[in-house]
Amino acid sequence: MKIGDLVRCRPRSKDENYDAWLGLIIGELPPSGEYKTVQWVSAEDGGESHRVNHKVKDLMVLNANR
Repeated sequence: MKIGDLVRCRPRSKDENYDAWLGLIIGELPPSGEYKTVQWVSAEDGGESHRVNHKVKDLMVLNANR
């Protein structure tokens, strides 16, 4: 997983649904890259966006920027 990759959040249970949200990795924390900073945009809610730090294990790559 690298900066520029398009991602989705991995659901932690069957009740979580993040299908409306797409994210772009825009940074890494700490320099080891254990956490990724993601800019999220919702297809619902009028295109609402959020910037959140996630552990790599909580993300799924949809399209790798290589």
